[in-house]
Amino acid sequence: MEAPLKPQASTTARPDGAEQGFAWDAFASGSQAIGSTVAGTFCWGLVTGVAMVKGGLTSSQALGMVVLVYSGTAQLAALPLMSAGAALTAIWVTALLANLRFVVYSAVVATEFRGLPLAQRLALGWMTTDTGLAAYYGRSAGGAWEASTGDEPVRRRAARFLGTNVTVYAGWSIGSIIGVALAGLIPDSPRIAFVGVLAIMALIGPMLAARPALAAALAAGIVAIVGRGWPWRMGMFAAIAAGIVAAVAMAAVAARRPTAPSAPSVPGGPPR
Repeated sequence: MEAPLKPQASTTARPDGAEQGFAWDAFASGSQAIGSTVAGTFCWGLVTGVAMVKGGLTSSQALGMVVLVYSGTAQLAALPLMSAGAALTAIWVTALLANLRFVVYSAVVATEFRGLPLAQRLALGWMTTDTGLAAYYGRSAGGAWEASTGDEPVRRRAARFLGTNVTVYAGWSIGSIIGVALAGLIPDSPRIAFVGVLAIMALIGPMLAARPALAAALAAGIVAIVGRGWPWRMGMFAAIAAGIVAAVAMAAVAARRPTAPSAPSVPGGPPR
């Protein structure tokens, strides 16, 4: 009598995202992509934490701002207005304009995580940072992994993107909390502000390899210098707008630029 046949395991591939479990290996590789950049984020958070307390906020208020407002640019832009007793509407508009660049970022990553549930996409959007986005796409362009043009499941791309930005968030939060805690022990000095400048330079430097980023930096820098004396920090708003316009324009020009046809190979000759 023949033994009953055992059911064979299904070899049908699961659809994208159907695999269970979090892709911790992708998360770890995304975290490693940040590398030493997180040190600059830590210093930037440290200086911001000190600035919030020195600007008149209590430790509790500063810690609340660290948790709820995940943006050093918005915090430092709104802080002088809060200290001066400006209207709440002006503070909100200032923070909004300071973060207009994230509208561009959301357009960049919109196709990367299409198909994920709305809650997951909102969480990834909230965690998006300048350095995290640059590290994710920079390593992708360098061949470390494929972005949306590859065959990797979207859940793994999301885990990798989350790994880069969670690492930035950890460095920022720890630095800010330490800055708030030590603000009373640090004397007022321009050297403290200069540490923040150095940290920003360390963060921005690696991002200037792409032409749109370089165009944005040049346009924003020129407008910021011209408008440094404008009232209500309008020079900063104009600089942000100029940087966004320059980056979008440069990206559009690069997209329309025709690629040079490759030279025909010569029979028997070396490959080109």
